[in-house]
Amino acid sequence: MTLSPPDAFSADLSAWAEAQARALREGRTGRPDHGNLSAVVGRLGLRERHDLRARLGVVLTGLLRWAEQVDLRCHGWAATLDNQWLRIERSLRDDPSLRREIPDLIARIYPAAKARAVLESALFDESFPDSCPFSDSEILTVGVYPDPHGDEAIRGEGWWMLKVLP
Repeated sequence: MTLSPPDAFSADLSAWAEAQARALREGRTGRPDHGNLSAVVGRLGLRERHDLRARLGVVLTGLLRWAEQVDLRCHGWAATLDNQWLRIERSLRDDPSLRREIPDLIARIYPAAKARAVLESALFDESFPDSCPFSDSEILTVGVYPDPHGDEAIRGEGWWMLKVLP
């Protein structure tokens, strides 16, 4: 299966991968590039974890800010959270083995998400809990917005959707 020069892997990964895939589809399995194939297959799993980690970070940061910056809630924040939730949902549907890693990923991601929430919100570090205040279910469920101060009960459900900018 070595259909390209030895340095093709490092020169153009996409072209190398397509040549390897074409050879496999055509049944040409003469001399597989085992070293590079194993590297690519290993990186596939890492890429999926990295993508999930990044999306969870956006959700955690968004949920922290949603909980603390009550008067700044808006459709844009909700849309960003919804988009990330749906992509996480798709990732977990496509790669269900990643689901068991969620608690560990959240624990590792939370400090950076908190730091990003502090930076984006200009609130003090003490405004946000030291450990993740949300359950895995709250983090993963589309449309579950935190309301630690009871604003929905006071202002009415979905009050933030009715805000009109001056």
